[in-house]
Amino acid sequence: MGKLPYPLVSDWHRQTVKDYKVFNDKGEVAIRSVFVVNKEGVISYINTSFKADKKEDYEAVFAELEKLTNQ
Repeated sequence: MGKLPYPLVSDWHRQTVKDYKVFNDKGEVAIRSVFVVNKEGVISYINTSFKADKKEDYEAVFAELEKLTNQ
């Protein structure tokens, strides 16, 4: 895969998904969500109902990333 130009996180103890309020207690898994965090560490985009088969959801994320890239 090579080196990624952004950091990835792991949430082994599920604390982050609980802090971000996207933890499904029933299944003990995260709700499929997208959070974009800018260089200052501020969340600039949230989608807590992301659908993997919905093209518009991807386009919205890419549009936000493009905005951040051009700042």
